[in-house]
Parts: sequence; C-alpha cells; structure tokens
Amino acid sequence: MLPVTRNALVAAAVVAAGLGLTAPAHASSPSVQLQICNNSPQTGTAEITGLNQHDARVSTPLTTISGNGCRLFANWWWKTGQTVHVAMRRNSLTIWDFTLSSSERDGSTVTFSLT
Repeated sequence: MLPVTRNALVAAAVVAAGLGLTAPAHASSPSVQLQICNNSPQTGTAEITGLNQHDARVSTPLTTISGNGCRLFANWWWKTGQTVHVAMRRNSLTIWDFTLSSSERDGSTVTFSLT
C-alpha cells in the first residue's frame, strides 16, 4: 500500500468540490454545515456570520437563494453551541439569529428556514 500524501488529499478535496461533493470537517470543535431555505417567492442574497470550526469569526460570501429554494453552504463549517447570524436581502435587509445546539451531530447539516 502506498502512503497518502498531503498533496493527494488536497487533490481529492479539489476534485470532490468540483463534483459538488462536500469535504469532511477537519475541526478543532464539533461543527456542522448549514442549509438555508428561502420561504419567500422573492429571490434574495444571504450571508452567514459566526464562529467556524476553528473558533474564528467568519462570514460567507453573499450567496443567491432563489425564491422558495434552499442553498447548502457547502464546506463552510460552523461550531456548535453558538448563535449564527443569517442576513438576507430581498427588498430590505433582515437578520435572523439561529442557535446551533451542542447536541448536533458533528459533521451533519442543519437546515434553517427564512420566512
């Protein structure tokens, strides 16, 4: 059996990302991915802000979510046991605060619906 190099792991992650697959979290804290559902017929742009799996405060890029659609923020990992802020701009800016339970399974996906 050949040893697996860091370059091989990076290449596999790049290929998985190109195929729309999610990479596993390599976290210092239990973490989850978020899926945001836009329960309005109007398309909007969303941004998530909170602590990532390494306890760094980060924000996602603005991401379009179609009306009555959902978007997985793939490969963005959020520390459990904290509140994340989701900003959505449709006609105006609205901010929701969601608490990520410490009991969420590490590496899982949590879905939040925006009305």
